[in-house]
Amino acid sequence: MMKVANICTTSLSHKILVDKLSVLESKGYEVHLISAKEGFNNNLFKHRNINLRFVEMKREIAPLSDLVSIIRLVRLLKKERYDIVHTHTAKAGIIGRISGKLAGVPIVIHTSHGLPYYEGQSKVKYKVYEFFEKVASIFCDAIGSQNTEDIEKIKRNAVNKEVFYEGNGVDLALLDNYKQNITLDKIQKMKKELDIPPEKIVILVGARFEPVKNHKYLISSLKELNKTNDNFICLLAGQGDLEKEIRKQVVEAGLKDQVRFLGYQSYIYPFIKMADIIALTSEKEGLPRIIMEAMAFKKPVIGSDVLGTRELVNNDVNGYLVEYENVNEMAKKLDNLLEDDLLRSKFGANGREILEKQFTEQIVVDRIVDKYKQLSKKA
Repeated sequence: MMKVANICTTSLSHKILVDKLSVLESKGYEVHLISAKEGFNNNLFKHRNINLRFVEMKREIAPLSDLVSIIRLVRLLKKERYDIVHTHTAKAGIIGRISGKLAGVPIVIHTSHGLPYYEGQSKVKYKVYEFFEKVASIFCDAIGSQNTEDIEKIKRNAVNKEVFYEGNGVDLALLDNYKQNITLDKIQKMKKELDIPPEKIVILVGARFEPVKNHKYLISSLKELNKTNDNFICLLAGQGDLEKEIRKQVVEAGLKDQVRFLGYQSYIYPFIKMADIIALTSEKEGLPRIIMEAMAFKKPVIGSDVLGTRELVNNDVNGYLVEYENVNEMAKKLDNLLEDDLLRSKFGANGREILEKQFTEQIVVDRIVDKYKQLSKKA
């Protein structure tokens, strides 16, 4: 049995990995998950055979702290004698790849959940993050990309490394089980607690309050929409440094009665089932999980026409893609969805069909296992 160490920066990333790792474990691998303990939620791991290890890592660049993290990781990796190190997220991707090679782990692989450098950044940030990724690529054998658009960029900076399309997906059987167990009575109770009138259309946005998610664009679009159609309630699920600023913007936009702040939701599925529309106004994504989960629940989606999101949303098929930061167009497309329940149903059904064919955890894990086997033969 091969022993695999998956490394991410903090426990906040566990949610995007736990289903995938469960499928990997079911295929005969001994699966370990290493991260800092920040944001740890034990409920995610009930009834799952995933081994947890905690090593302090910081999300921001902190040279001294990063060096300590590398030393601790190297010790752990040597002690556990892993066959494969598989890193996730930008910061852990750097620290974990370096640690894996220093510890002498036979295979080191990294998954890009969306590159940290992208169009729209300042030139300085772009070059700095690109440099770090170029250096980190020296310390691995292969890099998987969750979206197709990043592959050529990765290849340019990962010379003589295997770069492949990994994709991303959800566990449909698990999500279907969640959906079935969320009763209509539960939804009605939640609506009452949130003071949502039964006639209002519910828009859900699941995203951290940070610049790349661009809640400012969302609130500006809702303000424009509200001029002609106020038949909506928008739920914002997430936390982050910009929450206070967005709360202020909501008040200034006259939307205090139509926007609800839900905080961080480790179990967001009742809100997805409650919602009529799922929206995402990010500047860029890897392959957004909230959109895939919406598609699993047969919900129409609307998002910015940007990296990652456009890989899931087919315009006028399972939702709308809107030019980034085009407030008037976003408001117009939201209005279309508010006014047409048949359109919402059509988009939702189409999304589920797309998901089943292309974006399940089983499909993704099969690609990963194939790459593990291929690299094992060369190691």
